Amino acid sequence: MKKLLIGLFVLIFAIAFACVGFLYYIKPDQPLDLAYKKVPLKERALSMAKRVSTEMKLTEEDVANLAIKSLADNPQVEKDIRVTGARFSLEGDLLIADLNVDWKDRFAAGLHLVYRLRWEDPNVVASIESAHLKGIKLPVSMFSDRIIPIGGELPDVLRISGMKWEDGGVNVQFKKPSPSDLLKLITGG
Repeated sequence: MKKLLIGLFVLIFAIAFACVGFLYYIKPDQPLDLAYKKVPLKERALSMAKRVSTEMKLTEEDVANLAIKSLADNPQVEKDIRVTGARFSLEGDLLIADLNVDWKDRFAAGLHLVYRLRWEDPNVVASIESAHLKGIKLPVSMFSDRIIPIGGELPDVLRISGMKWEDGGVNVQFKKPSPSDLLKLITGG
């Protein structure tokens, strides 16, 4: 009986040690936050209209700031997962995300996610391609699509017709506004 109790104690200790080790392993490696710089989409759109252009360039930093703003506005991304920090980069139409998250406000973890970006009027939709918790591959079914709002930040008379993803940014293409819409846009009326 004594051997059984000692064996049970050792097993419980080993499980507890493994759990603590796992929680230490998955904790975030880098300090990240949800601070972002405002992207002046309206001002850029006005400048584009004054140049009589139908294209506007968003840099990688712009896209990252818009994505972080989206998370800062709604950090509860899944039922029990809240984002506490993020860093994004672009590789063509792929958005690479390093996220610090809290699960049930108890356990911190660092996630590495890859999203494929596509334009769905009036927003950019990010669909999950791969997910990793440190070196552990996670099923993509655990994650839902993310919305990066862009169209709502623009003047009403401007309509995006499409986006061309490039390394280092995105080229936003607009439908050609009517002369009356252009006048409204330039005069602010």
